[in-house]
Amino acid sequence: MDAKQQQSTMRHCPFSPGTIGLSADHQHYEQDEWLFETNRSHILNSKCTSSFVCNKTRASMMKMAGDDQSKNDADQQQQQHQSTGTPRKSVAEYLDLKRRVYYERSLCDYCKYDLILSMAHLPDMTYASNHLRLVHKQSGLVIEFNALDALAPIVIKSYGLPVGLKVSASEAWLRARMNCEYTQNVCNADFDWTFSTDYSGTIRLHSLDKSSSPMEAKELREDEPPLSEWIIQPTDERIDLEKLKIHKQINFFDEIELFEDELADHGVAQCSVKIRVHPDCFYILCRFFLRVDRVFVRYFDTRLYHEFGSEYLLRERSQHESTVADLNLPVHTAQALLIHPQELFGHVPVKNLLVDKIHLSQIKLN
Repeated sequence: MDAKQQQSTMRHCPFSPGTIGLSADHQHYEQDEWLFETNRSHILNSKCTSSFVCNKTRASMMKMAGDDQSKNDADQQQQQHQSTGTPRKSVAEYLDLKRRVYYERSLCDYCKYDLILSMAHLPDMTYASNHLRLVHKQSGLVIEFNALDALAPIVIKSYGLPVGLKVSASEAWLRARMNCEYTQNVCNADFDWTFSTDYSGTIRLHSLDKSSSPMEAKELREDEPPLSEWIIQPTDERIDLEKLKIHKQINFFDEIELFEDELADHGVAQCSVKIRVHPDCFYILCRFFLRVDRVFVRYFDTRLYHEFGSEYLLRERSQHESTVADLNLPVHTAQALLIHPQELFGHVPVKNLLVDKIHLSQIKLN
């Protein structure tokens, strides 16, 4: 496919997204039974951008939920969670908040994230409108990677650092910042300041009918049917990464950042997703990378692989982590490796690995 044909395909994709904040940097590509879509935009604002409208909407939503707090009480509650830490949520609580808040047009993006996640401190660079979405036209399966859902495991699971590990030079760092609000949040056990997330994508079933509302898409949970019983099943088959290293034509490629934070100049936490579509297959890597300087490194990787014409996708989810002292990196290359996640990855031991198949044929049957 030449550049002119690909550009035309991107403009006329039949899938209508319905995601907040679509930007000019928005691409579509279609191949075989699959639609691919990426969106890239600016970072989320650090505060509400329309306080009068948002506060009115917040009060209305609280009233509808049966809460008779006054606006002042609501503001006080919001300030309290921002200063004392991030309240934990169950999967059900998160999904319910997302369903009620995400498509509310009279809330700015910041308020949507604040209401749904209630995090004491969002990553410094949160790309609220960025996403990668792929759609299997025949079954209506949608697999999406977006910033909001990538942040959800932080408030649901809260991985943090392994017990006993502290930021390098933490005592001096804390003493110099005793009155800093960020430091108070870092010290609070309820706030996972590492932003560690094992996000592996969001799975939905959706009609491709443009008249349908985005809210009508059914978001599926991996611990419940049909995903847990029919669609996703464990397998011994593995993605052949050596095969993917062979040079071949790339029909579509993109890399999307979801969030990043520099951990108050003591490392980096970043989450991104990239996709390659070849004539015979596609490959996706969603990666969370954490480096706490001179202390610890961690990866949460999700890899998706599909050969066009087959009835399933292979998915590998892995966790890799180590203290920096245990890495035994070559002295002359250690510093360079630590700031390049791709090169460092091969030196970090695997802690957990889960491999499964996502069966496309099973979706039609259920």
